[in-house]
Amino acid sequence: MNFFKKTTTLLILVSSFLLQAQDFKPYKVKSGKITYERLKYSTHSGFSSVNGVTTSYSKQVPYVDEQVIYYWKEYGDIAFEETYKVSKFGGELLKEKVKVSERLWVKERRYYFDFKKNKMYDDPFHLRIKCQENFQYYQIMGSWIQMQYMGVEAAGTKTILGKEATYYKIDNSTDLYTWKNLVLKSEDFYTNREGNERRGIDRSKIAIKIDTVSKINDTIFNPNWLKREKLYKSLDRNKIDELIDATPNLLIQVVEINPLKIQKNDIFLFVTTNLRLGKLQVLSIDNKNRLTIKFEWYYQSNSVGKNRDSFRIKNNSLVNIDNVILENELSEKVDFKWENIEFPTIIPQNNIGIYLLKPSRTINN
Repeated sequence: MNFFKKTTTLLILVSSFLLQAQDFKPYKVKSGKITYERLKYSTHSGFSSVNGVTTSYSKQVPYVDEQVIYYWKEYGDIAFEETYKVSKFGGELLKEKVKVSERLWVKERRYYFDFKKNKMYDDPFHLRIKCQENFQYYQIMGSWIQMQYMGVEAAGTKTILGKEATYYKIDNSTDLYTWKNLVLKSEDFYTNREGNERRGIDRSKIAIKIDTVSKINDTIFNPNWLKREKLYKSLDRNKIDELIDATPNLLIQVVEINPLKIQKNDIFLFVTTNLRLGKLQVLSIDNKNRLTIKFEWYYQSNSVGKNRDSFRIKNNSLVNIDNVILENELSEKVDFKWENIEFPTIIPQNNIGIYLLKPSRTINN
């Protein structure tokens, strides 16, 4: 009996070890934060005169184009990145830095959020998938860099932020410097047409600060835009029907006699003049009072709008969402009116139902 107990315990321990060994751990540091500067290069040309001899010159002058802040935990299994624009083309500093994007890497997914478009993109994390599919080789090499760039070997070291970084010449276009598999510097180069000769540096990214001691707030790995997207995607036909019929406490009905001021990221549920259930989200209201939405409606097994990037509506327009068109005059086919006069609002037409989903307003950005 004791023998069977010991054998079972041993098998459990071995299985646990093997499962842990299959984890994707790209870095050799558990968690941390790196601040980078992303540099671009402007070409300065002119003439110089020495001892009466005039010659022309051309040099590339770097300037900080963007700031990148990168966080990771669980040895890189999960990572998050913020990118800010800090200067105009040529290097003139902005009065305030502007957030451009955020990225989240988790499991086999890579999520990207574009702040200008207020849009999320969801793509496979190809490197992680590749390393997992070739896990034994990945363990032997001990480096995601050598997995991603087959045949590349270390070619020296360089001190960056007091760390001894390993140098890899990936090809004639790219150099990488890494410490414990974390990239501290990358450089991209112009090449000739054949790609076999470097002609000058194009852009680079270099770490200016690294912190592997301070605790990172876990909420940063669960950004608001991802919560919103998950909420929006969860609203299929059955869920919309259930919310409208059974949970009115989660909704605010929009009526013509009492228009509701709308704001970016609001999610609305609706019933069209053709009795189709649907959802829409406010992506933006621009300085020309144009409304941009994404939407989807359902009728039996059909879905419309899912693959459409967005729908822009000019101010004071009548909308037939059933056919995804703007109407010139009021008719029985019009679903709602968009106007931004006293305040931005959607006004239902022909007694169709439009309902603001209250939880969509609990997240501010």
